[in-house]
Amino acid sequence: MQKLSLVFSDSMAQVKPVQFRAQVPRDVDFLVRALVPLKNTGKDWTLSDVATEALADWLRKPENKQLIEEHNLLQALERRGLSTTIYNE
Repeated sequence: MQKLSLVFSDSMAQVKPVQFRAQVPRDVDFLVRALVPLKNTGKDWTLSDVATEALADWLRKPENKQLIEEHNLLQALERRGLSTTIYNE
């Protein structure tokens, strides 16, 4: 497995990004790195963009959204002065 550094930030304001590290299988690494330059849809995609989109999709899964609601994690996010728009879509 290769290490992949991912960076995430609050979408509401320009906040200093947080580094997020993950290890991915070599096949995933290869396919993502090969696809990023091909996905030129008027935006220069980065590995961070891909990781942010993938993790936002994961957070939108019903079982994860339910856990976020049950444990009041959106309120906890607000208490830290942060917000999210991932559930507005």
